[in-house]
Amino acid sequence: MTRRILLHLGLHKTGTTAAQSFLFENRALIWPRHALVLPYVTRKSGLSEAATRHSLYGTFGTLSEFGNRWRELLATLDFGEKRGLILSEENFSGLRSSRNLVVGYAEAPDLAACVVDTLRNRLVGSELDITVYLSLRQRGSWIRSLWAHDLQRTRLVQDFDTFREKLEELPSLQQTADAVRDRLPSVRVQTEWLEDLRERSFGPGTPFAEFLDLPPEKAALLVKPTRSNPALPREALSEMLELNRSGLDEVALVRQKARIVERAQNSLTTNT
Repeated sequence: MTRRILLHLGLHKTGTTAAQSFLFENRALIWPRHALVLPYVTRKSGLSEAATRHSLYGTFGTLSEFGNRWRELLATLDFGEKRGLILSEENFSGLRSSRNLVVGYAEAPDLAACVVDTLRNRLVGSELDITVYLSLRQRGSWIRSLWAHDLQRTRLVQDFDTFREKLEELPSLQQTADAVRDRLPSVRVQTEWLEDLRERSFGPGTPFAEFLDLPPEKAALLVKPTRSNPALPREALSEMLELNRSGLDEVALVRQKARIVERAQNSLTTNT
């Protein structure tokens, strides 16, 4: 029997939080047919860090470290006689591009090939149907989302226009997907645009619902994702930019940003 494999390897800020929420909340329907690997596992095991380290240094040693850690994790999974695998981890494409401007996602193809090759070795003797899935986003909203993320999580002091100019030379997400496809000619590489997914039944969880191909009575039990990263309003982002440029110490800065996020989220909930 063919084992069906779906490897969601990013990319950052393309609806991955909602996709992983869908998978976690529907895990009881997934586990009988597929082992499930989500970020709480890959990050606890050091896999996520190993992937981002390779994207920074790009050496044989860093790729070997990633492959070894992935092999160790695969050894702990119960595949039984016929179970497949669903994985979702955006860091398996490398460090997000705004923090790795020199190379962007240049190492994503080699990381993807390592994931696939190690998995084939783990399941040697089985017939595998492997799909690598990359979620994409239109460039303008993607860069704005990266800027908003870095404003919130780091002490970024650049306004959006300056930030956007710094990212002008980065390849598009589509180009990254094409490079992965070229690197893995024997594997199906699927792409979906976040803008299209938002209009579909389960949002960013839709490709996974379709992949599961559950019987109608089981498919009716699937639930929509409850978690996502909604865009913060411009006023909140402007406040964060001013805070980042201020002389606040780190503890006070984090506290003030948390209050801004909480206020913005409460406003979104009230207006829904």
